Amino acid sequence: MGSGLSQTVQLWERLVEGLSGGKCVGDARYVHVSAVPEALRDALDAVIACAGCTPADVDVVKVSRARPRVSLLRYPGFFTEGFPTLTASWRVDLSTGDTERRSYRADANPPVLHRKEQMLAEGDARRALFAQLTADAEARGLFTDLTIIGHRDQWDEELRARGLMVQGHTLVARTDEAPVLRHRTAMARRALSTPMQALWRHGYLTTEHTVLDYGCGRGDDLSALHAIGLEASGWDPYFRPDGARAEADVVNLGFVLNVIEDVAERADALTRAYGFARRVLAVSALVGGRTAFERYRLFRDGVLTSRGTFQKYFAHAELGAYITEVLGREPVSVGPGLYFVFRTDEAEQDFLERRQRSGLTTAPTPARAHAPPAERTAKPRAARTASTPRGARLSPLDQHPELVEAYWRACLALGRLPRDVEFAGLAELTERVGSPGLVLRRLIERHGEGVYEAARGRRKGDLAVFLALNLFERRRSAGTLSERTRLDVREFWGSLPKAADDAKALLFSLRAPDTIAAACEASAAAGVGHLVAGDSLHLDARLANDLPPALRVYIGCAGKLYGEAQDADVVKIHIASGKVSLLTYDDYEGAAIPLLIERVKVDLRRQQIHYFQYGEEFAPQPLYLKSRYMHPNLEGYAAQKAFDDRLLALTQFDWSEHGPPLSEVQEALSE
Repeated sequence: MGSGLSQTVQLWERLVEGLSGGKCVGDARYVHVSAVPEALRDALDAVIACAGCTPADVDVVKVSRARPRVSLLRYPGFFTEGFPTLTASWRVDLSTGDTERRSYRADANPPVLHRKEQMLAEGDARRALFAQLTADAEARGLFTDLTIIGHRDQWDEELRARGLMVQGHTLVARTDEAPVLRHRTAMARRALSTPMQALWRHGYLTTEHTVLDYGCGRGDDLSALHAIGLEASGWDPYFRPDGARAEADVVNLGFVLNVIEDVAERADALTRAYGFARRVLAVSALVGGRTAFERYRLFRDGVLTSRGTFQKYFAHAELGAYITEVLGREPVSVGPGLYFVFRTDEAEQDFLERRQRSGLTTAPTPARAHAPPAERTAKPRAARTASTPRGARLSPLDQHPELVEAYWRACLALGRLPRDVEFAGLAELTERVGSPGLVLRRLIERHGEGVYEAARGRRKGDLAVFLALNLFERRRSAGTLSERTRLDVREFWGSLPKAADDAKALLFSLRAPDTIAAACEASAAAGVGHLVAGDSLHLDARLANDLPPALRVYIGCAGKLYGEAQDADVVKIHIASGKVSLLTYDDYEGAAIPLLIERVKVDLRRQQIHYFQYGEEFAPQPLYLKSRYMHPNLEGYAAQKAFDDRLLALTQFDWSEHGPPLSEVQEALSE
């Protein structure tokens, strides 16, 4: 390298240290030539000469502070275009004198320049105009992901996705957008939609409730509700624009938010739907990610599909946060992409308490054998039955068996004496049989004290789970308990502070893997779930509320991120890793060997969810010996157990882990 260039490097190095202003990216500083100090002009001219270009070719100078390297950049639209593109560059390595030139005129996707006001001198009058454009772009979220806006095609796509275009140094709404065909997203259904099924499951679709389907599409849900005698109305801007939009006890906003491309209109739809709900609003939206095709069709904050429809894909937690932001009320997670929003705190707490009630595996309790009544010579007051000894007088309990049996079941469900509003036949019971307390004592003598105490234990466990999950979720409504729940708390703990202490202890106990391990072992010993010693407990999701309280709280914590475990088919509780897996199978209840189609792993320690799809990404796994995860009280258990016994008779197979290939099992069964 010549002495002249060596001197230029020395001069350049000294001046770079004192160079101020410009746009800094990593170790490089970008400065417009108009902002280069006079003291640097000779050095810049020397670099330009070394590069083999002219001063008229250079708009921006890029200086590397880590090594003696300079790039000269040509942006012919620097002052006329809001976001100019690069047309040519020259790079000079001052330590070797090597130069490299590149033209971008033939490049289909050249780099694009942002925040150009930073490259001008502080006193340049043009900075204000350029800075206003940058501020507008930031406010509209255009710079949210800097990794995708560095080149013209991706930048143009981002602008188009948000319905914008650049005119000079101003962002304006696009005028060339293709229409979004929202009505094409309406699906024809043969069964109730997912949110309607959830409303049905939780007892909100009854003759006691009116229903409004806001955005009802083709009206298939309405037809199904009308067929069972429910009072339901619907409105849809395309299919039913004249439908009534009036207040109802229950309002469904099913898969509507995700098809509205206008952000303000989307929030307005949510607000209006909630305004019609007297008791509860069900909100659902698509969850998941974009397909490979859709990733290249960004539009606003979602995508345009091949059918001309818009889809905004929500993460489950994102949808919950959005509902909270728009309505100012925290929703309750019910399923993936599905939330309930209640009108009052009391209605919310009532729902949260009711969905923690157990009892699916509790079989009806047979009456204990007791001595027959003593024979009397007097004529009995009630007619004798075939099983009544001649001359025997029926006790008041036996004179009204249906009433007494209903009362006993109510006592078992509550774990205490019911009130008038909890048992409609209380006055009749008092008149015909005796005082409620006396009748309960007689029934305990007949059925056994252990039966009643077990029922009280289950009810107290249900309440402890409810209170612990309230504590975990830190719900604002937690202080508004229903009168019934307050009565329960006084019955089982004496006071709310004592109940809260027990709930806190239950929640914090889950930090110890030994707590999970012991609860899994106890559950398997009680016939709820299949235990893989030291590893995990697997169970039919319908049995989730029959687990020990610790495991129910554990699953409930996962529900904060995912929704209800009952939306899956099988729940896998990992004993040591702090995870819960929710598995969904193809025709789980109908198939003897169902195939896995989705696995959702909820990491409670990291508060993360991982989705695994089977069929494309992974080969579907068969579920063998399904009866191990079931309980004899579940529908279909007997047939499944008989089939599984046939499988176990095929001693040539190893049924541990995932088991043998399904094709081999099918061949063996056919033989």
